[in-house]
Amino acid sequence: MTRLLISTFLIFLTNFAVGQIDSNLSRQVDSLRDEDQKWRNLMTKAKNNEVDSVSPDKIGNQIRLTDSLNFIQLKKLFDQYGYLGYDKVGQVSSTNFWLLAQHADRHPSFQDSVLSKMKIEAEKGNASLTYYAYLVDRVKINTGQLQIYGTQMILNSTKTSFISMPTVDPEKLNERRKSVGLPSIEDYIQTMNNHYYGDLQKK
Repeated sequence: MTRLLISTFLIFLTNFAVGQIDSNLSRQVDSLRDEDQKWRNLMTKAKNNEVDSVSPDKIGNQIRLTDSLNFIQLKKLFDQYGYLGYDKVGQVSSTNFWLLAQHADRHPSFQDSVLSKMKIEAEKGNASLTYYAYLVDRVKINTGQLQIYGTQMILNSTKTSFISMPTVDPEKLNERRKSVGLPSIEDYIQTMNNHYYGDLQKK
C-alpha cells in the first residue's frame, strides 16, 4: 500500500521580530514550495478525475523530478543557513522549509540532519514542535524504524480507513502525541478518513 504523504493539520504559533526576516530567503523557500505543491495538487485532482489531460503516472514522474531539483536548492540553503526558523524567514516560509525537508524522502540522512537542527529551534519556540514530530516519524520510517508519534499513515487492507504505521509502545501513543500538540490517534484517523472519504470510496 502506498504511504500517504502527510502534510499536517495543526500550526504551532509563535512571535517573531519582523525586522530579522530575510525576505529574499523567504521568497526562495516559498518558490520551491509552490513548485512542490503544484504537482501534488494536480495529482490529487487527477486521482479524483477532475483532470484528464495528463495521467497520474506522468504527474508522478514530474513530482519525483521536482523533488530532486528542489533537494539541490534545499540542501544549499540548509548548508548555508541551517534550519530556517521563524526568526529567519517567518512562520509561513519556515513551515514551507519543513515541508520541503519532509518530502526529501530519497535523502533520509539529510532529513536526519535537518531534524537535529530543527529540534534545537523547536525547543526555543523558533520552529513548530508539532511539525518536528512529523519529521521525526518520517525519518524513522525512511530508515526502517518504528515511528514515535503515529503521524505516517497507510490504508488498511480493505482500503476503507487510514491506519497508523507501526509505532513504539502504542499504549502510550496518545500521551506522546499530546506532548507535541497532536490530537489523539483516534481523532486523527477520523479526520483523515473524513478529509479523504471521496478518494477512499473510489478505490
